[in-house]
Amino acid sequence: MESTEELKTRELLNEVSIPNYSTSTSTTFSNLLHDTISAINHSLHSIPLNLLVTADVAPSFVKDIGADKVDFKFERPVSIEIGGSYTIHCIAKPDINVDLLVRLPKECFHEKDYLNHRYHAKRCLYLCIIKKYLSSSPLIHKVEWSTLQNEARKPVLLVYPATKLVEAPGFFVRLIPTATSLFSIQKLNLERNNVRALNHGGISHPTPKYNSSILEDTFMEDTMDSIKKVFLGWKELGEALILLKVWARQRTSIYAHDCLNGFLLSVILSNLAYENKVNNSMKAMQIFRVTLNSIANPGFWTRGLCLKTKDKNAALKEMQSKQHAAFNLAFRMTRVGCIQLQEEAASTLQCIEKCRDGGFEEIFMTRVDFPTKHDHCIRYKRTNIYKRAE
Repeated sequence: MESTEELKTRELLNEVSIPNYSTSTSTTFSNLLHDTISAINHSLHSIPLNLLVTADVAPSFVKDIGADKVDFKFERPVSIEIGGSYTIHCIAKPDINVDLLVRLPKECFHEKDYLNHRYHAKRCLYLCIIKKYLSSSPLIHKVEWSTLQNEARKPVLLVYPATKLVEAPGFFVRLIPTATSLFSIQKLNLERNNVRALNHGGISHPTPKYNSSILEDTFMEDTMDSIKKVFLGWKELGEALILLKVWARQRTSIYAHDCLNGFLLSVILSNLAYENKVNNSMKAMQIFRVTLNSIANPGFWTRGLCLKTKDKNAALKEMQSKQHAAFNLAFRMTRVGCIQLQEEAASTLQCIEKCRDGGFEEIFMTRVDFPTKHDHCIRYKRTNIYKRAE
């Protein structure tokens, strides 16, 4: 017989999860997604090949990042593939969206476009052309700009279908460019300087954040494929990820661009599975507790967060053979963000031990916003900067 905590957990999972793929609701959602992707494909094929793309398409963006030599002739994406939470059945309401990975064609880039923000400029210009043609599709309601993890130099497109679904309010498809095999991995070594404007007095300063930004796009497809292999067929692991998302979203201080997100949570769970710290015999809440224990441990973050996998492809092997070891997927996480994350994880573990029903209400149903944690807060509202890309 299930305990009260288990019954509440099951009810929560039923409420925030997308229904099983065999249900009529899920079939309707899958049809909407299929139709939206078909509309995107049709728009992509309507773009003339060899269309000359220049900085004039997004002059403000190119000027702001200081890029040069950004002209190219448009070629269609090498591939578009669904990625993210949808592929591992771990979408958690109310955020119902699907990532669509758009692999950028090598023909649009030069060998040294990893230098001086040229890649970021061409990435944006490429999306500008796609947005123009998507906006004219009758099957698309609107297309908006956003950013990848709040990084202004890495815009993404949010595509809202014309058809609305009651079960998925606000649904959109997020177009994320990927840079698989565009550049040599050695050239993106974290100790290299790839932004010449940062050289002062003849001294070349490393650009680890800049290099990581490009590496993120380079490894994105491989990383998601590796995560998918771990999650598929493991129901409890997926449920644990959904519970962790709910937990993190209730804590606005940690569910942020400089701390934690659903993707990093999936990486953490994949690593725990690789290390045999979680297994198929464990329930979702047990995996949830083990994950919080790991997050609360300062030693867990000593070398950042890299994906541990048994079947690395050649590119990942090449990167991990270097003295800098694996690529840190949590390169945006700040020291303050990491400390806050550890504190929240430790606090939640105490709540599980001391509160009624394992602290279910306090952990999953209670909003922990900044005003509940601090005596005084100042909110600064920024103007919309995404339109400047156009």
